[in-house]
Amino acid sequence: MAFDRRNLKQIIWGVLLIAMGVLLCVKEPYALRVSPGFTFLSFARYFIAVFLIIGGAKKLYRLYFFKDKEPPS
Repeated sequence: MAFDRRNLKQIIWGVLLIAMGVLLCVKEPYALRVSPGFTFLSFARYFIAVFLIIGGAKKLYRLYFFKDKEPPS
């Protein structure tokens, strides 16, 4: 299965989005120790992390399952 450069960049970008979302979720308990009592900041960090993970997964899903349906360029 050969990848062109554009698809390889998109795959790397999707993996990086997922990794950044996971790292943000892992980092959150340590960030709470530094700033206790800020529940909105905690919510915002998890909210951003979830959107990063969903966005990366959506990008990889579309590249993998809808690759054949794209018009040739």
